[in-house]
Amino acid sequence: DGIGLGSTWHSLLFLDRHRKPIGRILTWANTEAAPTAYRYREDEELKLWFYRKTGCMVHSIYPVWKYIHARQNRYQELDPEGHLSSQAEYIFERMTGEVAVSTSIASGTGFMNIHTLEWDQEILDFAGLKKSQLSPIYDFEHTAPLREEAARELGLKPGTPVVLPGPDGALNQVGAGALGEGVMTMSVGTSGAIRLASEVPLLPPQPSTWCYYAAEGKRLAGAAISGAGNCVEWFVNKANLGNTDYRMLDEMAADIDREGAPVFLPFLYGERCPGWDDGRTGGFFDVKAHHGIGDLHYSILEGILFNLYQCYIALTQVGGTPREIRISGGIENSPLWLHMAADIFQREISTSKIEHASTMGAVVAALKVVGAIEDMNAFQPEPGETIVPDEKLGKLYEARFERYMEWYRKTGGE
Repeated sequence: DGIGLGSTWHSLLFLDRHRKPIGRILTWANTEAAPTAYRYREDEELKLWFYRKTGCMVHSIYPVWKYIHARQNRYQELDPEGHLSSQAEYIFERMTGEVAVSTSIASGTGFMNIHTLEWDQEILDFAGLKKSQLSPIYDFEHTAPLREEAARELGLKPGTPVVLPGPDGALNQVGAGALGEGVMTMSVGTSGAIRLASEVPLLPPQPSTWCYYAAEGKRLAGAAISGAGNCVEWFVNKANLGNTDYRMLDEMAADIDREGAPVFLPFLYGERCPGWDDGRTGGFFDVKAHHGIGDLHYSILEGILFNLYQCYIALTQVGGTPREIRISGGIENSPLWLHMAADIFQREISTSKIEHASTMGAVVAALKVVGAIEDMNAFQPEPGETIVPDEKLGKLYEARFERYMEWYRKTGGE
């Protein structure tokens, strides 16, 4: 009856004037614009002006800074009359022939005003871009018919309504049934994030969290980290040479002396929230000769959660303490990691029986478009397990978090 699409936030694809791609899609993980973003970020007035307009930080993950960096460093490769697209927009365009972007995807570009939900002319002027070079903005409910060429490739019926793609973060909130007030989602997959839906934009006086658009009039205040499951994967494939599987690593980590474990800063891919230092590096600290593979694996799991806990502190200061936390992502495959999350946050954390909340969010958007549900928040996933924190371990983690923060500050964090 309809096709729902999920994508990622913060990708950028340069097109020429004939809408043909110039190079590959630049994802959020591409930080080549870091030197340019850092230079602008030193201007406190400009940083606050940009943040308060867009809900985005001056940081290399955002397409606006990728574009400015490209203009300043490899402008000869770009078509001055070309267009900007993204992973989400280009797939939708190829499937339907229509040029469009969802408000939610647009809110993560740095070009959109989070208050008016339109492309911001002052930002465009600053970046040296015309509004005609960007896609028209529509809400999730916008559809276009599947074109014949795409229908043949997909084995689907031509004319099937294709829903505008949403970003994984916003779709995670939808798929977790968390568009209502007071429900925080936590996703720990390749990267990690926590989010709260709000009726109005939530922006702290100093940039620490971000604020994008979710769906159905709701903004999404949140904080994201660049290092999560990708750090675990790095350790298995690079440091441990693929010799141990994840389950065995968890078993080894469960038996270590947690109090004496090394500290890990999960900034192998730079830092997003709360410090927004795209040039930051990560690594192990307080490593001793008796520490083995289990200790190091444990430290990685802990360091990722400590970075998220930093974000939790910042987000609750602006959005209030949530009444419920719902978790999703690869972390659900690790009982050890799930229990560590509850113990570190000292909060009950709920799972659901839906493995991929973001994908389900795209399904929910399609269900609304075809009239199967009245609004997206009507969808509530079947609850799974509730992880209850261990109060005794709470004291241990309080001390461990202080050690983490000492190293965070020593290596450049505020």
